Amino acid sequence: MSPPQSSPPTPWRGFTPRAKGYNPDASIALVGIRGTGRSTLAVMASGALGFRLLDADQHFFQVTGLSRAAYKAEHGAVEYRREELRLMRTVLFDNPTRAVIACGPGAVEGTGQTWLSEYAQTHPVIYVLRDAEEIKRHLRVWDTEAISRLIYLSGPTHRSLSNFEFYNISDSYGQVADHVSGSGQQSPRSLALKRVEHDFLELLFRITNRDHHESGLYHVSHGTPSLAPEHRPFTYSLTLPMMDVDNAGPLLRDINTTADVAELVISLREMRARSPNFDEPVANFISRQYYAVKRYTRLPVIFNVQFDDSCPRQDLVYYLRLIDHGLRLAPEYLCVDLSCGEQILKSIITARGTAKIIGQYTDNTVLEHGWDNPALTAHAQLAERLGCDIVRICREADSTTDNFAAKYFIQSNAADFKIPLIAYNTGRLGRMSCYLNQIFSPVTDPLLRSITSSPLNDTLLTIQEAQKALYSSFLLDPMYFGIYGINVLQSLSPAMHNAAFESCGMPHEYKIFQHPTVNHLRHLISDENFGGASITAPFKKEVFALVDLTSPEAQAIGAVNTLIPLRSASIDSLIDRNRTGPVAALYGDNTDWIGIHTCIRQNLSPINGVKRRTTALVVGAGGMARAAMYALLRLGVRNIFIHNRTLKHAEEMLRHFQGYCSKNGRGSQSRSSSRSSGNSAEGTPDSTTEIPAMTLLSSKSDPWPENFDRPTIIVSCISTFAKDGQPSADTSLPADWLASPTGGVAIELSYMPLEPPLLKQVREMSDQGWIAVDGLKVLPEQGIKQFELFTARKAPGNIMRDEILKAYKFLLPIMNTDASSREGLRKNFFIFGHNISHTLSPTLHNTGFRELGLPHHYQIHQTVSVDDTVKDIIQRDNFGGASVTFPHKLQIGRLLDSVTDFADKIGAVNTVVVDTDPTSGERRLVGDNTDWHGIKRCIAKSELQDLQSSAALVLGAGGAARAACFAIRELGISEVLIVNRTASKAYDMAINFPGIKEVHVFETLEEAVVDRQRHDASVKPLRVVVACVPADDLGSEKIPAALFSRADSGVLVEMAYRPQVTGMMFVASLHEGWRIFRGVDVLEEQAYAQFELWTGRKAPMEVMRAAMQAKIKENEQATSSK
Repeated sequence: MSPPQSSPPTPWRGFTPRAKGYNPDASIALVGIRGTGRSTLAVMASGALGFRLLDADQHFFQVTGLSRAAYKAEHGAVEYRREELRLMRTVLFDNPTRAVIACGPGAVEGTGQTWLSEYAQTHPVIYVLRDAEEIKRHLRVWDTEAISRLIYLSGPTHRSLSNFEFYNISDSYGQVADHVSGSGQQSPRSLALKRVEHDFLELLFRITNRDHHESGLYHVSHGTPSLAPEHRPFTYSLTLPMMDVDNAGPLLRDINTTADVAELVISLREMRARSPNFDEPVANFISRQYYAVKRYTRLPVIFNVQFDDSCPRQDLVYYLRLIDHGLRLAPEYLCVDLSCGEQILKSIITARGTAKIIGQYTDNTVLEHGWDNPALTAHAQLAERLGCDIVRICREADSTTDNFAAKYFIQSNAADFKIPLIAYNTGRLGRMSCYLNQIFSPVTDPLLRSITSSPLNDTLLTIQEAQKALYSSFLLDPMYFGIYGINVLQSLSPAMHNAAFESCGMPHEYKIFQHPTVNHLRHLISDENFGGASITAPFKKEVFALVDLTSPEAQAIGAVNTLIPLRSASIDSLIDRNRTGPVAALYGDNTDWIGIHTCIRQNLSPINGVKRRTTALVVGAGGMARAAMYALLRLGVRNIFIHNRTLKHAEEMLRHFQGYCSKNGRGSQSRSSSRSSGNSAEGTPDSTTEIPAMTLLSSKSDPWPENFDRPTIIVSCISTFAKDGQPSADTSLPADWLASPTGGVAIELSYMPLEPPLLKQVREMSDQGWIAVDGLKVLPEQGIKQFELFTARKAPGNIMRDEILKAYKFLLPIMNTDASSREGLRKNFFIFGHNISHTLSPTLHNTGFRELGLPHHYQIHQTVSVDDTVKDIIQRDNFGGASVTFPHKLQIGRLLDSVTDFADKIGAVNTVVVDTDPTSGERRLVGDNTDWHGIKRCIAKSELQDLQSSAALVLGAGGAARAACFAIRELGISEVLIVNRTASKAYDMAINFPGIKEVHVFETLEEAVVDRQRHDASVKPLRVVVACVPADDLGSEKIPAALFSRADSGVLVEMAYRPQVTGMMFVASLHEGWRIFRGVDVLEEQAYAQFELWTGRKAPMEVMRAAMQAKIKENEQATSSK
């Protein structure tokens, strides 16, 4: 099969050409019925673009002195119509550039249609829509049915006169809860329009061909290499079927994806079933779903209509109508089917506007040569020849070998194309090719799997699964990162970054490096496994001497807070991360300013958007004050005041930035003329032509200068700490300095305490438009950018923000207390059990506490049973938690307030956690079980692929066996063989795990193996074995060799601690491909889970493991010397 070289006449010629890039200064017109928000959107656009604001209704009143209704009543309908048309023509054609025009009703009537149609040939004209219910709520007139009817009747006219459209989704659609800060303060309703503003400005920046990355709409612009996602390695496309978006509705807001793009997949078959003809309701539905995806994923979108070349002629017309409508939405990417025919493809590509075209060919042929089919290459060549930006080739896998063929197809063809080449298999058997593919690999999300029934979700990997597969296949390497400084033991960064690594499926570790000098840092940067570091005071300037390359941001601020080892001397290697090797160069960057910049942009209400007279105040003159100054310059602020207690330091900072701005034109946006959002009717001039006014305020008693507006942006950079429950410094400001009539945003970088005087002062003025932002909101925003520099992957922002709050609440008592008082904060942890004098748990946990600077202690408490001494210990105020061993794990539940589902299902408690009731605030003792964590982590560490297609065997039916079944179920293994001398106990255990679809019970291992051999051709391979019986019960002579010989690879988890090599381990070791984990390995892994439950911190595994191994060696030496 070869691609068509010609095609029959196009059955429908409805494409509206859209300029690849309008003149950046071309005026923009907005049309739509009343109540859709045109005027508000025009205000937002005017401020963001620096254009004049021309509202047709206001213009009519300014010229005539009468409202439309009053003029019509006084002069009659004919004269009103004549005057309206005259004014409309002057508004449009007398303002061809640098204006945003909110058109009135006359623009879509009679002669007005002709003028607007002519105007749309060279200017963007945007049709604004909104839900009928929201229009009714806004206008408080008519009823929903009447509004819906008006939308339906006016839609064809509005669409014929416009070339783009925007659906104004109100936040009442799946009401987005206000974000709650660490102090419990909700974001004010004045910020409700920020989400609409983001969506609309994103559209504007696309259709005017401005760089939306420079505008900060997706991420803040940065000096590092900025490549489109199709040019970066291992990028992911979140696949969202249109009907799933409709079904999921507001739940979409809970998606916390790290995908690079979202792919809105529209099934032509499903759309035709919904509506046989492409009409106004269909168009409105698609626009709404598209902007819902935009709102809740905040990702670039691939607009993909699935087309089958076997469809009848009328389906092709429907397909083209859908494609043309997609172009009206100005998506970042538009997918077109290469089987449509050359003439149609050329028409689409000509009309694409700023959208990048993905030419797709799906090979549905059943041929023996599969990926060797010459039609695949021919279609890819066609895509490039016609001007597609990307080409994607897919075919359903017939076997797992097709995955290697797809990879070879890319390797052998990619060099022949100038455009990116995507190739992968579909279906469950094709999942390997999806994670091996490097560009826009299709993925799903765990939330989508849980709330939708689409069969597509069962064949797609999640990003976490895809990333884990890359590391398990040794295509990417585990690395370690850390925070380096003098006083960092209580840093919140390890919790934040380690949670992010885990969420993304990356086996990296973020550690703490507390040292008095940079000497140890020199050792770290020579390590091939070192991935990068966060640098804290006082080393941010000293590190400059170590780096080979620095970002413009680090140079401007004069400090490095992020250190990246490069594996080649080129800065381009910044995008090729997650690979170990010799360090060729060091790159220094600064992300401190990004946290400040992002928090200002997110919390500055539209009415206070940055414009010519905007004034800001920076309090302080240290390193973070310099980051704040740079953030303000990048935002486009032209009037900056500085106040610092030590005037000398403020003068030094002032001279630094005056020199920087003189040298760089302004320094804030030398790469782009994009500006932040605002609402200035006067427009904002090109910010690169003016040097900002920077002024010192020597004393808080100084009055605010009369010729400057009061500040609407305040950044306090004073380092504080809690002393006797009170802040160490008074950060409050004079009331006169806070007298902005529209309020503003005040950011406090310190979070000790979380509400210092300035934030307390500002929160009391919230009714005046002031918005307070605490330091716990700033910290994760800069950490998010650091994560992306470390990994070249999008950060899981919500998880990092949540983890910061969790870690802060845990560390708050320690951070609030000086060293001499920390003994009172010490918690005692225990291990309860019988015959436990040789346990390694104290070594593990006490090492972890010391490594994290926690003043806690872990000790043994040995009793025959759970007696009164245990009851007394757990009731003490300084009791922090406990490990529980046999037989106590079956008895201790009666002393606890509750048990988790894990402990309940497993039927045993091995961990006691001290918790606080969220309602009453009372102390609670909760029983949990981490044994299953230990087993699960060991199985996962074996790196076995496709566990879901394997069977598992559990030997025993006691507490450990229950934990094994739970772990196996969590790993997605659906078939389990249980071997136990008493079959009834095995059946009783199996009842507790209904998630395991197939359970087979045997009384001996030999019976299980014989049965497996009998059905060998029809059963899943047995690749997981968990032995949960005493080793003395099972010598090597009792273990059938066929238990391990029937699979090429597998994992044995031997729960017994002694002897060091059990009979089961000996037999398994005779079979290459089987990995073996001992009881001590399970102990170690479950101990890490316990540590994290108790502390809320990531366990320092490497240090704890080293201490345990040293203790084991010490015990062995002691035994041998006797």
